[in-house]
Amino acid sequence: MYSICLKGARDICNAVGENPKNINDLVRGHGLPAWKRGPKGTWRALPEDLQRWIREQRDRHISDYVFR
Repeated sequence: MYSICLKGARDICNAVGENPKNINDLVRGHGLPAWKRGPKGTWRALPEDLQRWIREQRDRHISDYVFR
């Protein structure tokens, strides 16, 4: 079944290969497209937003490792 929205820091971070303990820094400092519906809510993210974010991360950093 297709997931419309990922729920929880663990599922979101697993989807992008990051540690769930770092979700606050990823959202605030690195623009990870995830949100909460309130201060005590559960983290949520759309799969297509996460795919776009990981591609942007790749494009931003790939030149650091590609030798011409």
